[in-house]
Amino acid sequence: MDWAARVREELTVRCTWLRTKKAYFPLPQANDVPSPAPTACWWCARTTEALGPDGSIADPRGCDGATPRACYVPPVRL
Repeated sequence: MDWAARVREELTVRCTWLRTKKAYFPLPQANDVPSPAPTACWWCARTTEALGPDGSIADPRGCDGATPRACYVPPVRL
C-alpha cells in the first residue's frame, strides 16, 4: 500500500478529535512520498493538549479505536 492510500485508510479509524498540523494540508496524492523526517505533533482537539480527556497521550496509535478509550469518537462515514 502506498503512502497516500495508507493515510486515507488511517483516516477511516482515527478519532475525530485527534489533530496534527498536517491535517490542514491537502491529502497526499498517488505517487507522493512521505517525508523521511516526520515532524508531526499530535494533540486532542477536545482538550487542546497532547493528552486526551482520559489522560493518555493523543497520537495515531492510541486514537485509532483499537485501544479501548472512553473518549474515542469514530469518524463519520458518508
